[in-house]
Amino acid sequence: MNANEQFCFWKRPKLTVLSREQREMIYRSALEVLERTGNRLHSPEAVAILKKAGAMVSDENLVKIPSGIVENALLTAGKRQTLSDRTGKRVIFLEGDNVYFGPGSDNPNTMDLDTGERRTSVLNDVVQAARVGDALTNIDFLMSFALASDIPNKNADCFHFEAMINNTTKPIVITAWDRKGLEGIYEMACIVTGGEAEFRLNPFIILYEQPSSPLKHSKNSLEKLVFCAEKGIPVLYASTPAIGAAGPVTLAGSFVLNVAEFLTALVITQEVKRGSTLVFGGGPTALDMSTTLFSYSAPETMLSLTVRKEMAEFLGFPAFNAGGFSDSKCVDQQAALEAATSLLFAALAGGNLIHDVGYLESGMTSSLEMLAICDEQISLVKRYLQSFKVDKDSLCVDLINEVGPDGDYLGTDHTVRLFREELWTPSITDRNIFSNWLEQGSTTLKERAGEKVRHLLKNYTPQPLSAEVSKAVREITNKFESIR
Repeated sequence: MNANEQFCFWKRPKLTVLSREQREMIYRSALEVLERTGNRLHSPEAVAILKKAGAMVSDENLVKIPSGIVENALLTAGKRQTLSDRTGKRVIFLEGDNVYFGPGSDNPNTMDLDTGERRTSVLNDVVQAARVGDALTNIDFLMSFALASDIPNKNADCFHFEAMINNTTKPIVITAWDRKGLEGIYEMACIVTGGEAEFRLNPFIILYEQPSSPLKHSKNSLEKLVFCAEKGIPVLYASTPAIGAAGPVTLAGSFVLNVAEFLTALVITQEVKRGSTLVFGGGPTALDMSTTLFSYSAPETMLSLTVRKEMAEFLGFPAFNAGGFSDSKCVDQQAALEAATSLLFAALAGGNLIHDVGYLESGMTSSLEMLAICDEQISLVKRYLQSFKVDKDSLCVDLINEVGPDGDYLGTDHTVRLFREELWTPSITDRNIFSNWLEQGSTTLKERAGEKVRHLLKNYTPQPLSAEVSKAVREITNKFESIR
């Protein structure tokens, strides 16, 4: 048998923008910025950590980091991260070009499912997002999706987390306002996993954190970063300089800032705990100069989606990316177009954690209908990434000879056996003939998505926490509500 007949040839589609030399130029420029310009670190603890490592400190908190310290940190850092679900099963492997999708967090507004109106988000929106996200098969991880306005803001992070772990088993990307809130979330997570050792072995949460571009890191961000390194909490550090505002107007210059800010956080984590993994996050976002709003769907942002992965890959880390969002104010044709485009770009780049699925209004409004539409689109994207195999069986030479020029393949055992795995089937995308579409109510994609979400909220029940664990979690939430 010919060797080519024994093996399956399969190639995953991959999108790149930069050459190896261009990535190297951005990285070397970031090292120059760290040595020559430095970062403002608004945490005496973080300043002391870097000073002890050999960084130069002036003006109390202006820290310049020699290249050798950065390159040593790159050598010692962990280069992959796994996330378990709430039950301890490892389900997310942040390495290579593995892609996972989930919503974003902390949106002040929600598109009401019943009225169709934009309103202020409440805690029940976090609950509903967790339940729907848990049920949607192509949503791989959860974020809060809403910022609850009906509880004291200082405690919203702990309440968000409690709402999520009671309504999903999927891994969770968390936000925490400060170290105190992070401590509360960590305590709850350890109760769920069965203790600190069990959590460190199979973490099911990862912290979303970011600096304040350009080249500033807040006290809260740095304190949380240090705590995570100490406790083994995975972190994604998302530097997102706005092109032309918080970063240079050139994408290359803004990526230099992006990489420099990430490397600063990396050095801190390695000085606290060698071997810690930091997920490379964020990337430049386009600023619309006519409105001064961030444009999620600008072509410059789309380029950034690809280059974020390329720079993460160059540095050797998993990539936090974004997709499934829109600048549109409602679920309309623009929303579907921009969501589909961004999902495809981020996935083709190989971004590992792709968040902000279901966002409207440039990241100010969440929509469960949009989340359901994107779930369908993600299913399509995953099928595209699967590509197809080319081997002796799939080439079907014997079958083609058997059917010949006068037959067809519709009734063959081969088609009956394989069509479900070879051909993608939608759930809410319409493919009916016109008369059937009319008979079934001539519904739009938005209407079908809304019906799917309502069905899930009515009929789907997520796996609950045990009564004992749920009670212990509630006690922690109550404790932090009283002391913060």
